[in-house]
Amino acid sequence: MQFKIARVILTLVLLGGAASSFELDWSANHLLNPAWHPHARFHVAQLLFFHAGVALTGTWLLWRKSKEPFVAVSAAALMAGSFWLPLFFITSILPGSNVWPSGPETIPRIAGHVFYPNLAVAAVFLFIISFGWWLARCIVPQER
Repeated sequence: MQFKIARVILTLVLLGGAASSFELDWSANHLLNPAWHPHARFHVAQLLFFHAGVALTGTWLLWRKSKEPFVAVSAAALMAGSFWLPLFFITSILPGSNVWPSGPETIPRIAGHVFYPNLAVAAVFLFIISFGWWLARCIVPQER
């Protein structure tokens, strides 16, 4: 039963992450932003559709009949994590990039400290992904 819960958690992360990316990024502050170069908008749209395809593939892996269901859980967790983890290091390897889509004057602050909501969301997703993987791996390994 707990293995099934882990698969449900990872399914929700995969599909919810892809759906929320479309919801949030197909907007005036991202994909539809007229200030963005047309080719950059093209690649953001490409990334959104790729994310959806990966989410569907991961979901299929989770629920198909398999002699190695934990391999599917691990693959789904890696697929989901590979989208969210780079939010924390892209700005270090891509000069001039920023995690915040608007100008610096609009960056949210909590108690005077910069707070990026998208990094908070990514951290929550990564925690849930890790929890789902751990649940499948450590709680009841005999169900694998």
